[in-house]
Amino acid sequence: MELKILGLAFYIQLSSLRKTAVWKWVRKLSEKVNVEPSRMHRRLIAMDETCVKVNGLEYWVYAALDVDRSEILSMGVYPSRNAPATEHFIREVLKYCDGKPKFTVDNAPWLKRALEELGLPYDAESFRR
Repeated sequence: MELKILGLAFYIQLSSLRKTAVWKWVRKLSEKVNVEPSRMHRRLIAMDETCVKVNGLEYWVYAALDVDRSEILSMGVYPSRNAPATEHFIREVLKYCDGKPKFTVDNAPWLKRALEELGLPYDAESFRR
């Protein structure tokens, strides 16, 4: 499952919403897709982010997926895309992980930097075709 699909769904849904509705929409989507994982050993987590624009403002939607279980671990919306925002999101994801799972991400420097700062193993690859 490619996480960019989640971003497209967000974009379609958010294109006509007020900026204050972004978080409410994420919560609503989370309820529909049951984003309430349990804490357990996780081998591999795919993580990605995408930009959505709402009333001329950019927001960054992050999503993390347990690859082995096809389970969404977390989704979050941030006003910027950088290492501190990414690190915050990863810390949220780690609440559902025993140990240090390996992450797979694209080659975005903020993703790699945050994972390195947290001492987490990762593979970076280009997802573009």
